[in-house]
Amino acid sequence: MLGMNTELTTTEFTIEFPISPAWFHTIRRLVSTASIHCGFTDRDAGQISMAVDEAMANVHKHGYQFDKSGRVTLQVTTHIEPTTRIDIQLDDETQDIELDSIRSRDLSDVRPGGLGVHLIQTIMDESNWSIRESGGIRLLLSKTNRNRAETNALKSE
Repeated sequence: MLGMNTELTTTEFTIEFPISPAWFHTIRRLVSTASIHCGFTDRDAGQISMAVDEAMANVHKHGYQFDKSGRVTLQVTTHIEPTTRIDIQLDDETQDIELDSIRSRDLSDVRPGGLGVHLIQTIMDESNWSIRESGGIRLLLSKTNRNRAETNALKSE
């Protein structure tokens, strides 16, 4: 079996945790490590984990009104082939959140705070909020590693 590639091309993990900020550091580390594993640079991995951190902070503040007993489920899937990508799903059990209220404020309104959604949408290639059938909100995030995709394309030419 010489020359056999045993590296997984797709990996996935799921974790459910209380939306307490005490968990945020651990979740950032998990997301960053998964991002690096599938080929993102340290800088990009840090940005991806920051986008997830912003999403968790928004759920904690706006969805659960700072109630630390609220639950969140995080699912991360990394893809190495054919395209290097990370997909992140964040499910909460919040109630009475209008999807139209999830938006960035006007950037010309210069003041602290309120830029989490803008940051998420700037960092990630895709960000989509939806109502879950069982209640709560689902946030789907996706980012393709453009640097690795370009490198792979050059190798195949």
